Amino acid sequence: MTDFDDDAAGSIASAALAVLREQGPLSLEEWATHLEEYGTATELADVLEYLSEPMLGYLPNGKYVALDTVLEGLVFTHRLSEVEIASDILDASPDLEPILAFGDDDGAIRVALAEEAASERGAAPFRSRRVVVLPAGTLGECADGDLVGLAVEDGTLAFRLVEIEDEPDLAPALGELFEEDGVEALDSVCWQLLIEDPSLFTVPVAPLGEIFEVAGYEHERELLARRGFDFDAYDLQIRTALVASTYDLTHDEAVSAVAFVDLADRGYTDAVIADFDIADWAHRHVSAAPDSFVSLADPGAAVAVFDLGFRNQDPVTDAILEALASELAERGPRSVRAAAHWLAGKAVDRLGRVLEAEAHYEKAVLAESGWGPALFELAQFASDRGDATRALSLLGRIDGGTEENLYAVLQDFVPSDHPELGRNDKCWCGSGRKYKVCHLGKADESVKADGRWLYKKACLFAFASEFVDIVTGLDDLENENLSEDELIAATIFDGSALDVALFEGGIFAEFLARRSELLPEAEVVTAAQWLGIRRSVYEVIETSDTGVVLLDRGSKETVTVAHSVEGKPSDVISARVLTAPTGAFAVGVVVMATESQAARVLEVLASEDLEAEELVRELRGGADHSTDDR
Repeated sequence: MTDFDDDAAGSIASAALAVLREQGPLSLEEWATHLEEYGTATELADVLEYLSEPMLGYLPNGKYVALDTVLEGLVFTHRLSEVEIASDILDASPDLEPILAFGDDDGAIRVALAEEAASERGAAPFRSRRVVVLPAGTLGECADGDLVGLAVEDGTLAFRLVEIEDEPDLAPALGELFEEDGVEALDSVCWQLLIEDPSLFTVPVAPLGEIFEVAGYEHERELLARRGFDFDAYDLQIRTALVASTYDLTHDEAVSAVAFVDLADRGYTDAVIADFDIADWAHRHVSAAPDSFVSLADPGAAVAVFDLGFRNQDPVTDAILEALASELAERGPRSVRAAAHWLAGKAVDRLGRVLEAEAHYEKAVLAESGWGPALFELAQFASDRGDATRALSLLGRIDGGTEENLYAVLQDFVPSDHPELGRNDKCWCGSGRKYKVCHLGKADESVKADGRWLYKKACLFAFASEFVDIVTGLDDLENENLSEDELIAATIFDGSALDVALFEGGIFAEFLARRSELLPEAEVVTAAQWLGIRRSVYEVIETSDTGVVLLDRGSKETVTVAHSVEGKPSDVISARVLTAPTGAFAVGVVVMATESQAARVLEVLASEDLEAEELVRELRGGADHSTDDR
């Protein structure tokens, strides 16, 4: 896709909608030719294809349309239920789907996600994914079954009490739009009907759902098709194709991945509804067709399964994954054992049984020596234990393992050889012991004790799938307008967002809880101390080759950090100062742009109900994000 700066992209978007309003529905190529002052037709086609504007509609015939020119002045009706009357919320699908673009947050009538709106109003669940939220009391005089209407007036939604004035027969027009086994987006179909017959919906008619039913059509999940269409099979087909494309899988691998996730979803529903023996349930389903998931042997397919079905941490979901994967490892084909043990290991790790997880990963590697995901987990565990040599060796067995962030981190902690010393010479460190029993093949203990490796272990842990939404959400706040490559570069062990995700986001506490059995004893003690350390705002008092003296603007105490902090005397920064056996060091350093920003950050940090998002927003106002030197 061609890159345009923000100003150019905004100008193109405005001009593009103006063209559609003037010219009517246009294909992508036709549309681009009207905007050639902004670039070539090929460049503009790339931009227009990804244009996201509320008033932009896509038609079944492949053309684009400006919705406000098609829908202004029209009215769509809906028959009320008791739940809707009690909450002043209308189910949007199918009756109101065509006009949901007009329910923005600025109007009295707005469109919202059903779950959020139901929670806000204390209402029962709704059938639709999206709903129309009316001002409280709007439906107070209405009764179950009454007909109401929503009209588009001056670009906003207006509520009306209506009576049917016309009964259009849409069967002939729909028949021309649909192939025998075709399916279309419901709103797109309505827009196409309006373009072909602008008189439709100019007066109140029966609700769309009733009109479609009379014409021989049915709807589901915002889709429309002829009566008898297999929506479930269509949904499965679409999901399978999307999984295959997203994860670069074969069709069979995608089928197995989707089937495994769907089975786990059914198990989750059963487990929530009724208490049952998950292990027995898994045994029955896997033993009934042990070859069903043979295509999960591919590492990409197994990763897709975990990402699609088990990305969010949940004890019931993890218990189901453990049961299914363990059963598959025992009773499935030999080819799938590595994948099954890896999935089981991921589950028990999140359930707090890290040593069992490690045993599963070891079994995965025994089943297939080069199985990458299991080797990576074992490498990370070796790193957590402080064994950089083994971790690097494991990464070296993975195709592309040297490109992993863990590989780069470990370079600072690889044992330093001293070729000038013999095995029986006294060690270079001054301990008086022989080199072979002291530091031969071991990292400098001072490096381990200064806290840098421990902090980076926690950073790596934060990139587990269950925390990705926390980390990337805060990164997006901090690094707005960065490209994807720039965002990744700014994320890894740099800036304030990851540090806030670790501590204020709760990931560091989870790291300590789940990795304490692997970490060296001294690091467990240090990590426990770090849990109580909050960020603060500091003034740089003095810098030298041996350290930087900082004045805490909150406590008024001074602290010397051993590692360099970007800044000169009188600069004001926000950071977290962590203590280790060899001294203190600063992480997540942000230089404050102004005194007022420093005051705002300090105020947020002093709050008893400190919110990670609010903190990152205030930190983002800084003039410079420096790399903390750990």
